[in-house]
Amino acid sequence: MKKILLYLIVFTSNFSGFSQWQSINPGAGGQVQDIVCDPNTPGRLILVSDMEGIYETLDDGESWHIMGDLHQNRVFSVAYSKGDTSKLFVGTLYGLEVSSDSGKTFKLIEQTKRTSIATLAVNPHNNNIVIAGVGWRDDYEFSDTFGLKQSGKGEIYRSTDEGNTWNLVYFDTDISEDRNVVNIEFDKTDSNVVYVGSSMGIYKSSDAGQTWEKIKSPSSTEKNRGVALSPDGKILYAAYSTNGNKGYLYASSTSTINWIEVSFGNNEFLGNYDFWHPEVDPRSKTDSHKVTFGLQSGREGVFEGTFEWHGDMLSHYSWSTIWVGTKGFDTGWDFAPTNPRFVHYTPLNWERALWSTTNQTIFQGLLDGDTYQWKNKYCIPNESIKVSQWGMEFPTYASRGTESTYTYDIAVHNNYVVQGMGDNGAVESWDGGKTWSNMQHRLTIPPISDVQAVDIANRSNTPIVVAQMTSGYGGGALNGNLYAKRLVNNSPKDQWVFIGGGWQQKGGLPSGVFRDIAVSPVNDKRVFVYSTDNGLYMIDDIEQTLKNTEEGKETTCVKISNGIADGIYAVKKIAPHPTNQNIVFINGTRGDKEGVFRGEATNGKWQWTKVYDGANWDSEIVAWENKGKVYLFFSGASKEKGGDGSNFVGALSLDEGKTWKTVITKETAKKLRANSWYDAIADDFRFMNKGGALGYKNEIIMSFYDHTMQKAYGVFKGTIQKNGTVTWQDWTDNLHFGGLTSTVIANQNGVPYVFVSTAGAGAWKRQLD
Repeated sequence: MKKILLYLIVFTSNFSGFSQWQSINPGAGGQVQDIVCDPNTPGRLILVSDMEGIYETLDDGESWHIMGDLHQNRVFSVAYSKGDTSKLFVGTLYGLEVSSDSGKTFKLIEQTKRTSIATLAVNPHNNNIVIAGVGWRDDYEFSDTFGLKQSGKGEIYRSTDEGNTWNLVYFDTDISEDRNVVNIEFDKTDSNVVYVGSSMGIYKSSDAGQTWEKIKSPSSTEKNRGVALSPDGKILYAAYSTNGNKGYLYASSTSTINWIEVSFGNNEFLGNYDFWHPEVDPRSKTDSHKVTFGLQSGREGVFEGTFEWHGDMLSHYSWSTIWVGTKGFDTGWDFAPTNPRFVHYTPLNWERALWSTTNQTIFQGLLDGDTYQWKNKYCIPNESIKVSQWGMEFPTYASRGTESTYTYDIAVHNNYVVQGMGDNGAVESWDGGKTWSNMQHRLTIPPISDVQAVDIANRSNTPIVVAQMTSGYGGGALNGNLYAKRLVNNSPKDQWVFIGGGWQQKGGLPSGVFRDIAVSPVNDKRVFVYSTDNGLYMIDDIEQTLKNTEEGKETTCVKISNGIADGIYAVKKIAPHPTNQNIVFINGTRGDKEGVFRGEATNGKWQWTKVYDGANWDSEIVAWENKGKVYLFFSGASKEKGGDGSNFVGALSLDEGKTWKTVITKETAKKLRANSWYDAIADDFRFMNKGGALGYKNEIIMSFYDHTMQKAYGVFKGTIQKNGTVTWQDWTDNLHFGGLTSTVIANQNGVPYVFVSTAGAGAWKRQLD
């Protein structure tokens, strides 16, 4: 390998004292874990996100803003302290966090560090008593991220001083294969009584959580999936599984446990659904209860039950479907049937309402006569731009303030912007990123839900968008499908066309996922795509390829990786040479062929050499030209001199890969920026990223981010000086989630902007100096 030349790194302070980044998102997305109403303040709710922390609304969901700065951003639960608006408790995958200033700052409880907290409850009679349940909701695949085992004793943490100190308490000392705590329910009539619903069963404490006794389960059931208590403390409602996650609902008096299955209402039969988290309307009377529940992943709808009791005897009950499907309400941009992962009644001092979700969304249900009217509380429709699908017209949408999507890539041409998202496909804007739609990703069954790479070719003529589009959720792309569309109208009238790959290996492209797509800046008809586990392919004329496809003619793509570059499993970034269309750089990201490779074609024959020894699935190489000089920049783990183990570095080459200089490390970032949360998690935080490196003129952009912690240390901009030094500045500003995945430069109305996609907060833009 070439010797790395070390040189001076010059530091400057943050160049700007005011906010620069603008969120350009449709709103919500990701998985909305929960919505929690503040019992102290009507209209104040907190949205619990699986991606980037928590959001707050102060106007009943009309607008939202990011809240606080947690130590880890995969959040499961939130609890308020009744009567004390300053106190807030948050449970994350990493531990328990407490705020004493209404969520402006948070303290990580050291005792709970690396312990997932699934649920929280504050004693409504005594704010000093707080209980946190060890668990992970339904995120079983993440439960052991920090070493917590799914098997073990049943555990809660208990505080008697409003969260200042905590003690570990076992509610069951037996070892269970699944000890997930689902929820905690205090008795509103007795300060000493509290229930825990867990996979191990339901447990009752009569001394405010110090000691526990297990309540017998209904016969032929497996796991408890949540417990609810009537306001008078006399009736329990519970969900139990009988077959995997699916099961039935049950009710019993608290005085004598005798479970009755209550899935057979007079008007409606509730099937074997994945019930969890039952809830009783706090307005319920002693002899009449309103009850609802969530569904973990089912889309059967939202149901409300009416239960009539005569003492300990259930005299009558019925169920009604109160929300289902996609008709009769504004679905917002995420057009999907109801998946009510949670359903909550508002507190007593609020206007009566229900809050729920379709998985990635936020809705409020208000009772109008005998019918609930469901209001979209996550995005705002724009009726001036309509997208046609299934013979209907759908508006585009703007966010109310949340941005929770995982966006792999972004591409821009004038007022057309496309985000390549995980789970939501190609999300498109025709007004510069103000409003969005993903209706066109629903072209197939299953929907084209995973778009990992996008770029725009043929800009000198009629621009052509090229995208990797396939089905799959949670990062599990099914296969490689290449789609393209001409931007003839710059409107939703432009349609996607399948041009290559797939199971049929159309156009000579294999079915491996195309993790990156890159257009030659020299010849904008030439497109490079890398098929995972297959190699680098070149489409020499994308315009002709698209035309041939439309006319039903065969097209052929050429594999150009060979020799030392053959057998590279995957590539995060393709970097075409900025001045020579016959040179391209790629970086291998996994296996025994990691690092940066340079390919050059002579008389149509490609030859490859390795020019840098780097590593990691998310490492990148970028290439650009400024004033006749070609620059290369590598972001990733380095195996060369100047590397820092698994921590990422940035390395710059001024001679097309012959020599390299390490220009940014974690120490650079730490000298430029101090984060209040860092010291508490320094042992676990890794200075890496998910991509997003960029070179432009004499400037470089790179972020440091840990995807396990779901925290960004910061975004940094470097200026390459004439003498070869690089001056770095903190460019994070108001970008609360700097986990960049891709970065591009584009002009809008003659003004240059940096557009970034992120691994949890969608897309943002910022005007260049």
